Amino acid sequence: MKRFLILSIFLISQLFQAQQLEYKGNGNVIDSQKNKISPNKMRELLANNEKLLENYNLGRTKKTVGNVMLIGGLVFLVGDVAKGIYGPINTEYPSVLTYIGLSSIVLSIPVKLGFSMRIKNVISDYNSVYKVGYIKPNYKKLEIITNTNGIGLSITLN
Repeated sequence: MKRFLILSIFLISQLFQAQQLEYKGNGNVIDSQKNKISPNKMRELLANNEKLLENYNLGRTKKTVGNVMLIGGLVFLVGDVAKGIYGPINTEYPSVLTYIGLSSIVLSIPVKLGFSMRIKNVISDYNSVYKVGYIKPNYKKLEIITNTNGIGLSITLN
């Protein structure tokens, strides 16, 4: 009987294990088996926690906006340099496009830093809530009962 009880407790604890996630940079998340998790799969994992899902989606949006700003700024900058080099001799360089490109590149840096911090926080919160072997009890009432026959626990769920 003792072996059966220990075995059943072990098997039940294995049922409640959740995978630990790890942030690897550039928006990549891997699980405990070192498999990369796609953003859609990550959204499925976070579907039952609205706050984490919202923060994850905001982080992914910040990544996209930061990439667009960085690449757009580079395009403006390189385009204006090319226009200054290969354009007519009396072409004014640097023009407004250079300043737009430089400002876009500079502004993309904090945006891109912010997305990684947000996703790291989501992964950290996910791991703390769904850590291995963690079961969050939802007891309404827990009482210790004593009488002449012994000591016991009374758990009221609803």
